[in-house]
Amino acid sequence: MKKIVLTLAAAVAATAMAPEASALPAFARQTGMACAACHFQSYPALTGFGKAFKTGGYTMMGAQDKVEGEHGLSLPATLNAGVYLQSRYIKTNGAAGGTNTGRLDVPDEFALFLAGRVSENIGAYTEVALGLGAGTNPSAAGFQGLKTPFVFDVADGKLMVVPFTVNGLGAGFGYDTFATGSNAAGRVTENGGGYSAAMKLGTNAAASGVTVGYAADLFHVTYTPYAAGFNVSNGGAATATSLGGTYIRAALTPTVGAWDLGVGIQNWSGNASRGVQVAGVGVAATDDKATVIDFQGQGEVAGMPLGVYGSYGWAPAAAVAGPLNSFNAGTLRASHFGILGDLWVMPGTLGVQLGMTRSNSGFADAAGGNMTDNSYTLGLRYKLRQNVKLGLAYTKSSGSVYDAANAAAAALYAGQNALRGAGTGNSLTTFILSMGW
Repeated sequence: MKKIVLTLAAAVAATAMAPEASALPAFARQTGMACAACHFQSYPALTGFGKAFKTGGYTMMGAQDKVEGEHGLSLPATLNAGVYLQSRYIKTNGAAGGTNTGRLDVPDEFALFLAGRVSENIGAYTEVALGLGAGTNPSAAGFQGLKTPFVFDVADGKLMVVPFTVNGLGAGFGYDTFATGSNAAGRVTENGGGYSAAMKLGTNAAASGVTVGYAADLFHVTYTPYAAGFNVSNGGAATATSLGGTYIRAALTPTVGAWDLGVGIQNWSGNASRGVQVAGVGVAATDDKATVIDFQGQGEVAGMPLGVYGSYGWAPAAAVAGPLNSFNAGTLRASHFGILGDLWVMPGTLGVQLGMTRSNSGFADAAGGNMTDNSYTLGLRYKLRQNVKLGLAYTKSSGSVYDAANAAAAALYAGQNALRGAGTGNSLTTFILSMGW
């Protein structure tokens, strides 16, 4: 089935009109297709075709000419690139980035992407920051992430090997097709912690490793040994002597009627910081222990496209006198449930989002109970063009983590993961303008 989808898509691409830039315009240029071909209403949620394109290692060609030769040479005749620019205004009622009123980040992100086909079964995805971001976790200009999928046809699916390194998206960066926030790049609202268990637990940290997996129409499964840190293999900011962490992803992806469904599980284990040094200094050993179950559905209700994205995750407390859990520094079990609905009242133009979370922080409150951290999120996305988007999200939080009596424990909780609300107030408003070309 996947081969049929790719064949039909290639035929459409070959006769397409001038492409519109997508969230990653390098792919639009390579395939000759608009972003709506790969994305369900708005980046980054994927359509069935978008998933097939990603599973194929970004190698599908469209209207572009190819340079071909002996020994498998098969390159696009044009070097495909794209620029992504995002500006952001963020406001909280607590300390965030040195202000408790608001901050304008122009730019928040400004990056060059070189991505697409390297050969018939080899692709590449590279991000280079063009300037200093003004966000809460800015990165200097320079290389920010890379993955090089090697993909082979096996039976009715694809066998993949994907070496990668990334500055902040976690071990799931190697391969993922869900929009549940299982990988931070796949969130469908500007306040991703307002519905994503993986993001709320802090799994989207800098990582380097190799993803090995198999994907077919109805399922995919991946195994990823990884090290904590970015660019750890070539003398960058961190150097690793072993891939001590293990990330496993398994998912069922059926289509039921007109609905594209998915249910999956993610598990982190091992010790990703084992053998990692920063500037010659060893990193304190921590265990990596977390599990997330996530689900999504994409279809239509009353003629309006609807995406539903949910997840439940947990991270156990560290053993007494043992190493800390990198996803839970508290003494109790941390857990998070989140769900978000994304209804496009004007298909392809205006989406309305409503999300909620219920969390146990893993840190004890003043009475010895597990501090709670709950929230509601309301969001809007308006697409001025397929490649130009306005996004607005408001998150209101509540729970014992915001009580004055728990201030000390709340500060430790917030310090483990900036997405957690304690220390940043109980309201967060984010407005973004993003464009790709």
